[in-house]
Amino acid sequence: MRYRVLTTLLCLIALPAAPVTPPDAWPSIQARMDKAAREFKSMTARVTSLVHTDVLNEDNTETGTVVMKKVGPGEVRGLIEFQKPDPRTVSFENRRLRIYYPKINTIQEFDLGKHGEQLDQFFMIGFGTSGTALAKDYDVSERGKETLKGFEGVQIIRLRLIPKGGEALQYVKQLELWIPESGDPYPIQEKISAPSGDYRRITYTELKTNQPLPPNALQLKTRPGVITENPRK
Repeated sequence: MRYRVLTTLLCLIALPAAPVTPPDAWPSIQARMDKAAREFKSMTARVTSLVHTDVLNEDNTETGTVVMKKVGPGEVRGLIEFQKPDPRTVSFENRRLRIYYPKINTIQEFDLGKHGEQLDQFFMIGFGTSGTALAKDYDVSERGKETLKGFEGVQIIRLRLIPKGGEALQYVKQLELWIPESGDPYPIQEKISAPSGDYRRITYTELKTNQPLPPNALQLKTRPGVITENPRK
């Protein structure tokens, strides 16, 4: 349950790797990520999220939009609106996760407590986390250059991140980031693999960063008469 909650916002088919990336690629990416982290304020994108359940060998895909805003050091607000196949909206703010199901006009609310900080960290990987911070918490290795469907003509470097220790090891076996070889170092794709063999792969398109957001961009939009439930209580 904890893994599912922590990866819901992340807001969580790689092609075969080409020849290995030159050995100096990571220092260059790290420097670009350090610069981008200092400047990061917000992002919007369309997302495709594929969840693989290992024990069933089953894949489920959802599509929607994501908005994220940095509100303080190491803290973000986020909202993901899944549109297909089953509409729902996921909101994260102040260590609180809220999921709105429009078909039944119901919000499920979760107080994550100390786990909210962990979710902030996962959510910010690639968007607001510096390369120096990643190198401190993860063993980072380059897996080569790849081409992804829908991004033909873009040279992409795949990075593998393995937690060095701490609480992250309870939820994450490894992370993978697909970063453009040049330009902004924001991930085109992320993959979060759990110790169980389950994973979530998120692909971003129409990505925009540091643009002004409407005042209600992060508000959970509900209908009159909405019911709020606290499943853990």
